[in-house]
Amino acid sequence: MKALISIIAIAGFAGVANAGPRDFIVEAAGVGGDKEAAAPYLEKFLRYIEAAAGWPPNSTSGEFAPEPADAIKFIESKKPGFGMFDPELWLELRKKHDLVVIATVEGVRQSEKMVIVAKDPALKKLDDLKGKKLASTHLQSPKYLSKVVFDGKIDVATFFVLQPVTSMIKSVKKVAAGDADAALLTDGEWNSPTVQGIGKELHIVASGKLPPTPVVVFNKVASAKDREAFEKALRKMCEDPKGADVCKQLDIKKFASPDKAAYDEAVRRYEK
Repeated sequence: MKALISIIAIAGFAGVANAGPRDFIVEAAGVGGDKEAAAPYLEKFLRYIEAAAGWPPNSTSGEFAPEPADAIKFIESKKPGFGMFDPELWLELRKKHDLVVIATVEGVRQSEKMVIVAKDPALKKLDDLKGKKLASTHLQSPKYLSKVVFDGKIDVATFFVLQPVTSMIKSVKKVAAGDADAALLTDGEWNSPTVQGIGKELHIVASGKLPPTPVVVFNKVASAKDREAFEKALRKMCEDPKGADVCKQLDIKKFASPDKAAYDEAVRRYEK
């Protein structure tokens, strides 16, 4: 889902003057990222895709959306053909925009689950957190957290007292200082040296599995020919000498075939 360094890097580009059916929208909520610093990485990514797909140079552009609402606004106004989303936004928009997953991102920092961590040793299981203050950057979709991450066991919006924060470090600091009872993090965030240092007195209370990060095609917008060319270019990128360095810089191991079982399970949970 989230915390992929690749998403943060790709998030850096905001040149959308000629948005259209070959353009890209990247949404990654709660991860921050510096657009200016990351712009060169996306530039390399897009230029590789163009060359490998046989598209004219500089014919694609993209935009980063730091929140789902920003992505939705861009999609409605610019109608891009391709995207890379947090799983929750894909689940929300997949029917309306006929989104088809064409690849799964496999990255060095790909998160496989979310964890709830607390300082109080009396908090040992999920039920112990009822009515407690939960700080996180990942509270954009309580529905997704409730149904997919925690498989319908709780209604996140009513089970916790939600405390949205602007960085995962702040969520950990709030728990360490006693200003929140628990923090919701990806496993990648939890295992980072910075969080482990600040949260050395914290422990995992509960966890839930995450779907992998999807790369999608807007089936109503992109042509079948462009979809085929883009998918072929994407799949070979990290093994191609011309694209391998780009993947390395983005901490991406490969763009793999979609994990159908994982996505089907996410849909099942989300819609039940």
